[in-house]
Amino acid sequence: MLKRQGQRWSSSPKIRWRGILITFASLLAVALSLTLISTGSSRKPHISLLPLPSVNSETFDTTKDSTPTTTTPSQADRLQAVINLNNLSSEGFLTLSPAGPIIFFPDEVRTWLRLDGVTPKFNEETIRSSLDQAYGDIFVEGSDVWLTANEDGLLEVTGYAPDLICCSQADVDLITAALTDGKSHTTIEFFPVERDRGREWIDSTGVTHLIGEFTTYYPSGRPRVTNIHRIAELTRGVVVEPEEAFSLNGHVGERTLENGFVEDGAIVYGVLIQAVGGGISQFATTLFNAAFFAGLDFEEYKSHSIYFQRYPYGREATISWGWPDLKFTNVTPYPIVIWTSVTPDSVTVQFYSQPWVIGEQTGQTTRQVGEECTAVETERSRTWLDTGETTVDYIRAQYR
Repeated sequence: MLKRQGQRWSSSPKIRWRGILITFASLLAVALSLTLISTGSSRKPHISLLPLPSVNSETFDTTKDSTPTTTTPSQADRLQAVINLNNLSSEGFLTLSPAGPIIFFPDEVRTWLRLDGVTPKFNEETIRSSLDQAYGDIFVEGSDVWLTANEDGLLEVTGYAPDLICCSQADVDLITAALTDGKSHTTIEFFPVERDRGREWIDSTGVTHLIGEFTTYYPSGRPRVTNIHRIAELTRGVVVEPEEAFSLNGHVGERTLENGFVEDGAIVYGVLIQAVGGGISQFATTLFNAAFFAGLDFEEYKSHSIYFQRYPYGREATISWGWPDLKFTNVTPYPIVIWTSVTPDSVTVQFYSQPWVIGEQTGQTTRQVGEECTAVETERSRTWLDTGETTVDYIRAQYR
Protein backbone atom coordinates (compact mmCIF):
# COMPACT_ATOMS: atom_id res chain seq x y z
CA MET A 1 0.00 0.00 0.00
CA LEU A 2 1.48 3.31 -1.13
CA LYS A 3 1.51 6.30 1.16
CA ARG A 4 2.41 9.87 0.35
CA GLN A 5 5.10 11.42 2.56
CA GLY A 6 5.62 15.01 1.59
CA GLN A 7 6.43 14.96 -2.15
CA ARG A 8 7.43 11.21 -2.20
CA TRP A 9 5.55 7.98 -2.19
CA SER A 10 6.68 5.15 0.03
CA SER A 11 5.41 1.70 0.80
CA SER A 12 4.86 0.19 4.15
CA PRO A 13 7.34 -2.50 5.35
CA LYS A 14 4.76 -5.26 5.02
CA ILE A 15 4.06 -4.43 1.40
CA ARG A 16 7.81 -4.07 0.64
CA TRP A 17 8.62 -7.65 1.80
CA ARG A 18 5.71 -9.07 -0.20
CA GLY A 19 7.10 -7.44 -3.36
CA ILE A 20 10.55 -8.83 -2.70
CA LEU A 21 9.15 -12.36 -2.33
CA ILE A 22 7.19 -12.07 -5.56
CA THR A 23 10.26 -10.81 -7.42
CA PHE A 24 12.40 -13.65 -6.04
CA ALA A 25 9.80 -16.26 -7.07
CA SER A 26 9.71 -14.85 -10.58
CA LEU A 27 13.49 -14.96 -10.90
CA LEU A 28 13.55 -18.53 -9.60
CA ALA A 29 10.97 -19.61 -12.20
CA VAL A 30 13.00 -18.04 -14.99
CA ALA A 31 16.17 -19.76 -13.76
CA LEU A 32 14.42 -23.14 -13.67
CA SER A 33 13.11 -22.62 -17.19
CA LEU A 34 16.57 -21.79 -18.51
CA THR A 35 17.98 -24.86 -16.78
CA LEU A 36 15.40 -27.13 -18.44
CA ILE A 37 16.11 -25.63 -21.84
CA SER A 38 19.88 -25.94 -21.48
CA THR A 39 19.65 -29.59 -20.38
CA GLY A 40 17.34 -30.57 -23.24
CA SER A 41 18.42 -31.90 -26.62
CA SER A 42 20.86 -29.57 -28.33
CA ARG A 43 20.17 -31.07 -31.78
CA LYS A 44 18.15 -28.82 -34.02
CA PRO A 45 16.39 -30.02 -37.21
CA HIS A 46 17.89 -28.75 -40.45
CA ILE A 47 15.58 -28.03 -43.34
CA SER A 48 17.22 -27.13 -46.63
CA LEU A 49 14.91 -24.68 -48.32
CA LEU A 50 15.21 -21.80 -50.68
CA PRO A 51 16.11 -18.70 -48.60
CA LEU A 52 13.23 -16.58 -47.41
CA PRO A 53 13.45 -12.90 -48.27
CA SER A 54 14.51 -10.58 -45.46
CA VAL A 55 11.86 -8.31 -43.90
CA ASN A 56 13.03 -4.95 -42.49
CA SER A 57 12.21 -4.48 -38.81
CA GLU A 58 9.93 -1.61 -37.95
CA THR A 59 10.18 0.87 -35.01
CA PHE A 60 6.77 1.66 -33.64
CA ASP A 61 5.79 4.96 -31.94
CA THR A 62 3.63 3.97 -28.96
CA THR A 63 2.40 7.49 -28.64
CA LYS A 64 0.65 7.18 -31.98
CA ASP A 65 -0.40 3.58 -32.47
CA SER A 66 0.51 0.36 -30.73
CA THR A 67 -0.35 -1.78 -33.85
CA PRO A 68 2.81 -2.79 -35.86
CA THR A 69 3.00 -2.07 -39.58
CA THR A 70 2.24 -5.18 -41.77
CA THR A 71 4.47 -6.40 -44.65
CA THR A 72 3.90 -4.91 -48.05
CA PRO A 73 2.01 -6.91 -50.73
CA SER A 74 5.22 -7.50 -52.74
CA GLN A 75 6.92 -9.06 -49.73
CA ALA A 76 3.94 -11.32 -49.14
CA ASP A 77 3.93 -12.37 -52.78
CA ARG A 78 7.62 -13.21 -52.63
CA LEU A 79 7.17 -15.21 -49.45
CA GLN A 80 4.42 -17.21 -51.11
CA ALA A 81 6.51 -17.71 -54.25
CA VAL A 82 9.38 -19.13 -52.19
CA ILE A 83 7.00 -21.46 -50.39
CA ASN A 84 5.57 -22.61 -53.72
CA LEU A 85 9.02 -23.40 -55.13
CA ASN A 86 10.01 -25.29 -51.99
CA ASN A 87 6.82 -27.31 -52.19
CA LEU A 88 7.46 -28.01 -55.87
CA SER A 89 10.90 -29.48 -55.19
CA SER A 90 10.01 -31.31 -51.98
CA GLU A 91 9.12 -34.57 -53.75
CA GLY A 92 12.12 -34.64 -56.08
CA PHE A 93 11.61 -35.28 -59.79
CA LEU A 94 11.08 -38.49 -61.75
CA THR A 95 12.16 -38.86 -65.38
CA LEU A 96 10.95 -41.73 -67.53
CA SER A 97 12.88 -42.67 -70.67
CA PRO A 98 13.50 -45.53 -73.12
CA ALA A 99 16.32 -46.60 -70.77
CA GLY A 100 14.12 -46.68 -67.65
CA PRO A 101 13.26 -44.32 -64.76
CA ILE A 102 15.67 -42.06 -62.87
CA ILE A 103 14.79 -40.08 -59.71
CA PHE A 104 16.39 -36.73 -58.90
CA PHE A 105 16.28 -35.97 -55.17
CA PRO A 106 14.84 -32.73 -53.73
CA ASP A 107 18.20 -31.14 -52.94
CA GLU A 108 19.22 -31.43 -56.59
CA VAL A 109 15.86 -30.26 -57.91
CA ARG A 110 16.14 -27.11 -55.75
CA THR A 111 19.28 -26.16 -57.68
CA TRP A 112 17.16 -26.07 -60.83
CA LEU A 113 14.88 -23.34 -59.41
CA ARG A 114 15.26 -19.64 -58.70
CA LEU A 115 13.11 -16.52 -58.36
CA ASP A 116 13.27 -13.34 -60.35
CA GLY A 117 11.29 -11.12 -58.01
CA VAL A 118 8.16 -13.21 -57.60
CA THR A 119 8.50 -14.91 -61.02
CA PRO A 120 9.76 -18.51 -60.99
CA LYS A 121 12.74 -19.14 -63.26
CA PHE A 122 14.75 -22.25 -64.16
CA ASN A 123 18.50 -22.77 -64.20
CA GLU A 124 18.49 -24.62 -67.53
CA GLU A 125 22.24 -25.19 -67.58
CA THR A 126 21.98 -26.87 -64.17
CA ILE A 127 19.12 -29.07 -65.37
CA ARG A 128 21.15 -30.06 -68.44
CA SER A 129 24.15 -30.85 -66.25
CA SER A 130 21.99 -33.06 -64.01
CA LEU A 131 20.68 -34.93 -67.05
CA ASP A 132 24.15 -35.40 -68.51
CA GLN A 133 25.46 -36.79 -65.22
CA ALA A 134 22.50 -39.12 -64.76
CA TYR A 135 22.28 -40.37 -68.34
CA GLY A 136 25.87 -39.90 -69.49
CA ASP A 137 26.62 -43.64 -69.63
CA ILE A 138 23.10 -44.74 -70.49
CA PHE A 139 21.88 -45.34 -74.03
CA VAL A 140 19.66 -47.64 -76.02
CA GLU A 141 21.81 -49.69 -78.36
CA GLY A 142 20.66 -49.85 -81.95
CA SER A 143 21.77 -52.29 -84.62
CA ASP A 144 24.09 -52.11 -87.61
CA VAL A 145 22.86 -52.36 -91.15
CA TRP A 146 22.54 -55.87 -92.54
CA LEU A 147 23.41 -56.47 -96.17
CA THR A 148 21.63 -58.93 -98.45
CA ALA A 149 21.01 -59.20 -102.17
CA ASN A 150 17.81 -59.89 -104.07
CA GLU A 151 17.45 -62.37 -106.93
CA ASP A 152 18.93 -59.85 -109.36
CA GLY A 153 21.99 -59.29 -107.19
CA LEU A 154 20.96 -55.80 -106.11
CA LEU A 155 21.98 -54.70 -102.63
CA GLU A 156 19.26 -54.60 -100.00
CA VAL A 157 19.90 -52.91 -96.65
CA THR A 158 17.84 -54.08 -93.68
CA GLY A 159 17.83 -54.18 -89.90
CA TYR A 160 19.27 -50.76 -89.16
CA ALA A 161 18.38 -48.85 -86.01
CA PRO A 162 20.40 -45.90 -84.67
CA ASP A 163 21.59 -45.69 -81.09
CA LEU A 164 19.40 -43.55 -78.82
CA ILE A 165 21.06 -41.27 -76.27
CA CYS A 166 20.21 -38.43 -73.90
CA CYS A 167 20.13 -35.50 -73.67
CA SER A 168 19.09 -32.46 -75.69
CA GLN A 169 17.56 -29.06 -75.05
CA ALA A 170 14.20 -30.63 -75.82
CA ASP A 171 14.55 -32.76 -72.67
CA VAL A 172 15.30 -29.67 -70.57
CA ASP A 173 12.19 -28.04 -72.03
CA LEU A 174 10.09 -31.07 -71.08
CA ILE A 175 11.28 -30.84 -67.47
CA THR A 176 10.69 -27.11 -67.15
CA ALA A 177 7.23 -27.49 -68.69
CA ALA A 178 6.34 -30.19 -66.17
CA LEU A 179 7.58 -28.11 -63.24
CA THR A 180 5.67 -25.09 -64.51
CA ASP A 181 2.51 -27.21 -64.45
CA GLY A 182 3.26 -28.29 -60.88
CA LYS A 183 4.23 -31.83 -61.86
CA SER A 184 7.09 -33.84 -60.37
CA HIS A 185 7.59 -36.20 -63.32
CA THR A 186 7.87 -36.28 -67.10
CA THR A 187 8.95 -38.56 -69.94
CA ILE A 188 12.11 -37.39 -71.65
CA GLU A 189 13.06 -38.24 -75.20
CA PHE A 190 16.29 -39.81 -76.45
CA PHE A 191 17.63 -38.66 -79.80
CA PRO A 192 19.14 -40.90 -82.50
CA VAL A 193 22.87 -41.11 -83.18
CA GLU A 194 24.25 -42.70 -86.33
CA ARG A 195 26.18 -45.92 -85.76
CA ASP A 196 29.58 -46.54 -87.36
CA ARG A 197 27.95 -49.07 -89.65
CA GLY A 198 24.71 -47.26 -90.21
CA ARG A 199 22.85 -46.24 -93.31
CA GLU A 200 25.11 -43.26 -93.91
CA TRP A 201 28.15 -45.54 -93.85
CA ILE A 202 26.89 -48.00 -96.46
CA ASP A 203 25.58 -45.18 -98.66
CA SER A 204 29.00 -43.51 -98.56
CA THR A 205 30.66 -46.60 -100.05
CA GLY A 206 28.56 -46.42 -103.20
CA VAL A 207 28.13 -50.20 -103.38
CA THR A 208 25.07 -51.41 -105.28
CA HIS A 209 25.50 -55.07 -106.27
CA LEU A 210 26.66 -58.45 -105.05
CA ILE A 211 29.79 -59.24 -107.08
CA GLY A 212 31.09 -62.40 -105.36
CA GLU A 213 29.78 -64.95 -102.86
CA PHE A 214 30.63 -68.32 -101.38
CA THR A 215 29.39 -70.59 -98.55
CA THR A 216 31.03 -73.55 -96.83
CA TYR A 217 29.56 -75.95 -94.27
CA TYR A 218 30.75 -77.66 -91.07
CA PRO A 219 29.37 -79.81 -88.22
CA SER A 220 27.92 -77.59 -85.51
CA GLY A 221 28.83 -77.49 -81.83
CA ARG A 222 32.61 -77.90 -82.08
CA PRO A 223 35.25 -75.45 -80.77
CA ARG A 224 36.35 -74.63 -84.33
CA VAL A 225 32.88 -73.17 -84.95
CA THR A 226 33.61 -70.52 -82.30
CA ASN A 227 36.77 -69.59 -84.17
CA ILE A 228 35.01 -69.44 -87.53
CA HIS A 229 32.30 -67.21 -86.12
CA ARG A 230 34.85 -64.96 -84.44
CA ILE A 231 36.99 -64.36 -87.52
CA ALA A 232 33.84 -63.78 -89.58
CA GLU A 233 32.73 -61.16 -87.07
CA LEU A 234 36.10 -59.41 -87.20
CA THR A 235 36.05 -59.29 -91.00
CA ARG A 236 32.43 -58.21 -91.48
CA GLY A 237 32.14 -54.70 -92.89
CA VAL A 238 35.73 -54.28 -94.09
CA VAL A 239 35.97 -51.84 -97.00
CA VAL A 240 38.70 -52.53 -99.56
CA GLU A 241 39.36 -49.43 -101.63
CA PRO A 242 40.31 -49.51 -105.35
CA GLU A 243 43.84 -50.88 -105.88
CA GLU A 244 44.10 -51.65 -102.16
CA ALA A 245 45.42 -55.03 -101.00
CA PHE A 246 43.65 -56.83 -98.17
CA SER A 247 45.59 -59.12 -95.82
CA LEU A 248 43.58 -61.49 -93.63
CA ASN A 249 46.44 -61.86 -91.15
CA GLY A 250 47.05 -58.13 -91.16
CA HIS A 251 43.41 -57.32 -90.47
CA VAL A 252 42.54 -59.98 -87.87
CA GLY A 253 45.86 -60.14 -86.06
CA GLU A 254 47.20 -63.02 -84.04
CA ARG A 255 44.60 -65.51 -82.89
CA THR A 256 44.67 -65.47 -79.10
CA LEU A 257 42.39 -66.36 -76.23
CA GLU A 258 42.18 -62.66 -75.38
CA ASN A 259 40.94 -61.95 -78.91
CA GLY A 260 38.06 -64.40 -78.57
CA PHE A 261 39.56 -67.54 -80.12
CA VAL A 262 39.73 -71.04 -78.61
CA GLU A 263 41.82 -74.17 -79.08
CA ASP A 264 41.01 -76.76 -81.74
CA GLY A 265 42.70 -78.83 -84.39
CA ALA A 266 45.04 -77.21 -86.91
CA ILE A 267 47.43 -78.56 -89.56
CA VAL A 268 51.02 -77.34 -89.33
CA TYR A 269 53.47 -78.73 -91.91
CA GLY A 270 51.17 -81.63 -92.56
CA VAL A 271 50.75 -82.53 -88.87
CA LEU A 272 47.43 -82.17 -87.00
CA ILE A 273 47.95 -80.31 -83.69
CA GLN A 274 45.88 -78.35 -81.14
CA ALA A 275 46.19 -74.60 -81.59
CA VAL A 276 44.32 -71.46 -80.59
CA GLY A 277 42.28 -70.45 -83.62
CA GLY A 278 42.08 -73.94 -85.10
CA GLY A 279 39.50 -74.14 -87.88
CA ILE A 280 39.80 -70.60 -89.24
CA SER A 281 41.23 -71.91 -92.50
CA GLN A 282 37.65 -72.79 -93.40
CA PHE A 283 36.87 -69.10 -93.27
CA ALA A 284 40.00 -68.37 -95.33
CA THR A 285 38.78 -70.82 -97.98
CA THR A 286 35.34 -69.22 -98.02
CA LEU A 287 36.87 -65.75 -98.39
CA PHE A 288 39.24 -67.04 -101.09
CA ASN A 289 36.37 -68.35 -103.21
CA ALA A 290 34.31 -65.16 -102.87
CA ALA A 291 37.34 -63.22 -104.14
CA PHE A 292 37.82 -65.81 -106.93
CA PHE A 293 34.32 -65.20 -108.33
CA ALA A 294 34.60 -61.43 -107.78
CA GLY A 295 37.56 -61.50 -110.19
CA LEU A 296 40.13 -60.07 -107.78
CA ASP A 297 43.89 -60.56 -108.02
CA PHE A 298 45.54 -62.90 -105.51
CA GLU A 299 48.81 -61.64 -104.05
CA GLU A 300 49.40 -64.50 -101.60
CA TYR A 301 47.65 -67.78 -100.81
CA LYS A 302 48.45 -71.41 -100.08
CA SER A 303 46.29 -74.50 -100.24
CA HIS A 304 46.08 -77.07 -97.47
CA SER A 305 48.66 -79.84 -97.75
CA ILE A 306 45.86 -82.35 -97.17
CA TYR A 307 42.61 -82.15 -99.12
CA PHE A 308 39.32 -81.94 -97.17
CA GLN A 309 36.13 -82.81 -98.99
CA ARG A 310 34.27 -79.86 -97.46
CA TYR A 311 36.31 -77.55 -99.75
CA PRO A 312 36.30 -77.17 -103.54
CA TYR A 313 39.09 -79.36 -104.90
CA GLY A 314 42.13 -77.25 -105.81
CA ARG A 315 40.33 -74.01 -105.00
CA GLU A 316 40.97 -73.35 -101.35
CA ALA A 317 43.38 -71.66 -98.95
CA THR A 318 44.81 -72.09 -95.48
CA ILE A 319 46.15 -69.49 -93.08
CA SER A 320 48.41 -69.36 -90.05
CA TRP A 321 49.84 -66.52 -88.01
CA GLY A 322 52.91 -65.17 -89.74
CA TRP A 323 52.70 -67.47 -92.76
CA PRO A 324 50.85 -68.40 -94.87
CA ASP A 325 48.60 -65.38 -95.33
CA LEU A 326 45.69 -64.72 -97.68
CA LYS A 327 46.05 -61.48 -99.64
CA PHE A 328 44.11 -60.13 -102.59
CA THR A 329 43.82 -56.78 -104.39
CA ASN A 330 40.75 -54.84 -105.44
CA VAL A 331 41.22 -54.46 -109.22
CA THR A 332 37.98 -52.48 -109.69
CA PRO A 333 37.58 -48.68 -109.59
CA TYR A 334 34.99 -49.02 -106.80
CA PRO A 335 35.17 -49.80 -103.09
CA ILE A 336 34.35 -53.38 -102.09
CA VAL A 337 32.53 -54.19 -98.85
CA ILE A 338 33.28 -57.62 -97.37
CA TRP A 339 30.18 -58.97 -95.67
CA THR A 340 30.03 -62.16 -93.61
CA SER A 341 27.21 -64.17 -92.07
CA VAL A 342 27.14 -67.39 -90.09
CA THR A 343 24.73 -70.09 -88.97
CA PRO A 344 25.39 -72.98 -86.57
CA ASP A 345 26.66 -75.05 -89.51
CA SER A 346 27.73 -72.63 -92.26
CA VAL A 347 29.71 -69.48 -93.05
CA THR A 348 29.09 -67.17 -96.00
CA VAL A 349 31.26 -64.40 -97.42
CA GLN A 350 29.82 -61.83 -99.83
CA PHE A 351 31.52 -59.02 -101.73
CA TYR A 352 29.43 -55.91 -102.50
CA SER A 353 30.52 -53.25 -104.98
CA GLN A 354 29.55 -52.08 -108.46
CA PRO A 355 29.71 -54.51 -111.40
CA TRP A 356 33.12 -54.44 -113.10
CA VAL A 357 34.47 -57.96 -113.61
CA ILE A 358 33.06 -61.49 -113.36
CA GLY A 359 35.17 -64.52 -112.46
CA GLU A 360 34.31 -68.16 -113.16
CA GLN A 361 36.08 -71.52 -113.19
CA THR A 362 36.56 -72.72 -116.77
CA GLY A 363 38.92 -75.65 -116.36
CA GLN A 364 41.12 -77.78 -114.09
CA THR A 365 44.07 -80.11 -114.56
CA THR A 366 46.09 -82.35 -112.23
CA ARG A 367 49.53 -83.92 -112.38
CA GLN A 368 51.59 -86.17 -110.19
CA VAL A 369 54.47 -84.60 -108.25
CA GLY A 370 56.89 -87.20 -106.93
CA GLU A 371 55.45 -90.32 -105.37
CA GLU A 372 53.10 -88.73 -102.82
CA CYS A 373 51.83 -85.38 -104.09
CA THR A 374 49.30 -84.16 -106.64
CA ALA A 375 49.42 -80.67 -108.19
CA VAL A 376 46.12 -79.10 -109.19
CA GLU A 377 45.79 -76.16 -111.59
CA THR A 378 42.41 -74.41 -111.79
CA GLU A 379 41.64 -72.10 -114.70
CA ARG A 380 39.72 -68.90 -114.07
CA SER A 381 38.23 -66.75 -116.83
CA ARG A 382 37.52 -63.10 -116.02
CA THR A 383 35.16 -61.03 -118.12
CA TRP A 384 35.67 -57.25 -117.87
CA LEU A 385 32.30 -55.58 -118.22
CA ASP A 386 33.59 -52.19 -119.41
CA THR A 387 35.24 -53.71 -122.50
CA GLY A 388 33.73 -57.19 -122.79
CA GLU A 389 37.25 -58.65 -122.86
CA THR A 390 37.93 -62.06 -121.25
CA THR A 391 41.26 -62.93 -119.65
CA VAL A 392 42.47 -66.18 -118.09
CA ASP A 393 44.56 -66.85 -115.00
CA TYR A 394 45.26 -69.92 -112.84
CA ILE A 395 44.96 -70.99 -109.22
CA ARG A 396 47.32 -73.69 -107.98
CA ALA A 397 47.24 -76.21 -105.14
CA GLN A 398 49.28 -79.24 -104.12
CA TYR A 399 48.12 -82.15 -101.95
CA ARG A 400 49.81 -85.14 -100.39
